Amino acid sequence: MEEISRQLLYQRLRNRLIELLDMYSSLDDIASLGAYEMIELVGDLLPLDYDEAPKVFSEREKEAISKFAELAENAADATEEDTWSVDWFKSSKEWVSVSEFAKQALVIFSERGRFSEEYEKVFAT
Repeated sequence: MEEISRQLLYQRLRNRLIELLDMYSSLDDIASLGAYEMIELVGDLLPLDYDEAPKVFSEREKEAISKFAELAENAADATEEDTWSVDWFKSSKEWVSVSEFAKQALVIFSERGRFSEEYEKVFAT
């Protein structure tokens, strides 16, 4: 197995986070995986230690991740049992809120786009 740098690891994590935000931006997508799986996906990715690769995430992206994590936790707290019902998600103010915010966060992440999975991005100083 090939060793990769911390920066490349965090670039890949950033891309996975963009994918997660994309999934969360659709209540239909959330329902297709189920509440517990979506909750677990957030737990698998967050929190991140930004000091490990300080330039991979911008300040705006860090703020968006923080807000997203808070809203995702609220949605998790509001979930008492696993469900795949789109109607249930649409009636949950917490899930609607995290889904709507995920759309906003995607706009923030789209400013710099996805990073390479194979090569370290060179950041301007």
